[in-house]
Amino acid sequence: MRKILVGSLAFALTVFLALGFQREFYEVPILMYHQVNHEGRGSSVTVRPDNFERQMEFLKVHRYHVISLETLIRDLKAGRRIPPKTVAITFDDGTVDNIRFAFPVLRKMGFPATVFMITDNIDRPGWLSGEDLKIMNEGGISIGSHTVSHAFLPELETFRIEKELLASKDKLRTLLGHDITLFSYPAGGVTPEIQKLVEKTGYAGAVTTNYGKKRHDPYALHRIKAGDSSWNLFKFWTKISGFYSLGKKRVAVKVSGADVYVGE
Repeated sequence: MRKILVGSLAFALTVFLALGFQREFYEVPILMYHQVNHEGRGSSVTVRPDNFERQMEFLKVHRYHVISLETLIRDLKAGRRIPPKTVAITFDDGTVDNIRFAFPVLRKMGFPATVFMITDNIDRPGWLSGEDLKIMNEGGISIGSHTVSHAFLPELETFRIEKELLASKDKLRTLLGHDITLFSYPAGGVTPEIQKLVEKTGYAGAVTTNYGKKRHDPYALHRIKAGDSSWNLFKFWTKISGFYSLGKKRVAVKVSGADVYVGE
């Protein structure tokens, strides 16, 4: 009964929004996960396995179009209209629980996703191994770069930023046998200059958190935290409505006297 009520409310609100100001303000929701384990009660960045499965089941039951980040970026660059109820799924850091708990659920649902790996952590205890990354990549999960060391890029000199971008890309390319085209800014720290470096070093697109006011910027795509605090499925629906970030304040900190946008 509860699922039916949530589903009915979601459908009604989706229709209302679709008939209203959808085109002007709609933004494809990109879910941002980190860890999926049993320690995540109430967390905004960690989700328990049972709640992660409930969230994925919600997407499946209510027929959301779960697409890969590559597809989303390609369609945005081509100027294609993205249909309502489209969602992309991402994971940052590359902890080992991503393959233990998230990967089986994603395969069960037939959903693509992207894991952004900190390459210095490959094969370390608690982190994804090279073999894990190969298995996930062959199973429909894209692997992207989250830098070599998870450095906060706005604090680095240009040559060090380029090293973080290129060395992580090269390591993953050697491991997986194909080019790496997706990037995630650690802690969401990005400037227009860093965006240009990401494009220059051969990435097709990049995700942040809530940097900048521009919607659907291929090199600064906004994401939405989807941790254990989203156990309430109505709250989860608001996050995937396409309007969750509407009017949200952009968070900025000062780095060397300049505004840098980070976090949520």
